[in-house]
Parts: sequence; structure tokens; C-alpha cells
Amino acid sequence: MMQEKQKAENYFDKSIHAMFIRNRLSHAVLEEKKRLEREGYFVPNTTLYVQGDTRQKFEPEKHFTKSFKNKIDEIKKEFGLTLTEMGIIYTLSYYINYEDNLLCHPNGNPLCKKDLQEILDLAHNAVDKYMNLLVKKGVLAKVKVKRSVNYYMNPYIFYKGNRIDNTLLNMFNKAK
Repeated sequence: MMQEKQKAENYFDKSIHAMFIRNRLSHAVLEEKKRLEREGYFVPNTTLYVQGDTRQKFEPEKHFTKSFKNKIDEIKKEFGLTLTEMGIIYTLSYYINYEDNLLCHPNGNPLCKKDLQEILDLAHNAVDKYMNLLVKKGVLAKVKVKRSVNYYMNPYIFYKGNRIDNTLLNMFNKAK
């Protein structure tokens, strides 16, 4: 029993030591990165791994949507959104397609009105009302394709991807 306790303490000490070393090295690397950038060099982001660091590596899904509290508050004011409208766009952010911001299913098929009714748990006329309001406020863009309607989320509010298409940006430049 005593031997197991000592092993656990030793393991804990090694982990703390590894985190301490990693933090010091990270700080030194960051300072050197700043120095090189002041000299005009481009320095890519780096990460350090120190053997013994037992923290779990953060590996979110490949594609995710990122948001920031202060920016969300700004957007609420800037676009004049109600709490209900904020809830709707936040819910719809789960359905943003990668790099084109089309509201669609994971298989790439655009969301239709029936889908929106189910997702938002709203009646047909309420979906129409809110979607039209959000289009009018510049949060969504409505694009008619044959007999259906596709909705795109404003990339200045939510965006999913690494590179942004100019066509998507142009759809929302006025609303920015």
C-alpha cells in the first residue's frame, strides 16, 4: 500500500514538474517569436510537448464553430436582435456547412422549411416570420434555387471553415 502511494505521489510530482517545464519553455518560445516578428520574420504558431505532461490533449471534432461572448453581445446590439432571434441563430449555427455557411444537414442537403420547423420547434408561420426578420436584419441571406429557398449564415456572426469565399462575403458586406 505504501509503495503504491509513493508511486502515485512520484507520478504526480513528475506531472507537475513537466507542466512547469512546459510553461517556462512556452514562455521563452513566445518571447523569441515576438522578437523574430519585430525583426520582420514570419513565425508560425508552435506547440510544445514535454514528456511527462499528463494533461489530456484537446482534440475537438475536425469542424467546429467558434464564438466569443463579447462578439455575441456586440452582434446582438449591432443587428438589433431579440433574445429569441439570438436563440434561433445560435441553434442554426449547428447546421452551418463547412466553408460556404449554407444551412444544411450533415449530408450537405440544404435545410427546407419543414426542417427548420422541426429544428426550431416553431409553427410554419413563425418560421417564416423569424427567417424573414433575420434576412432583413442581415443575419441570414435568402437565395432562391428553382422552387426551394436556401439560407446562408452571415460569416461575420458565425463561420465554419478555414478559408472564406468572396461570394459569401459579398452577400453580407452591407450587413457587416
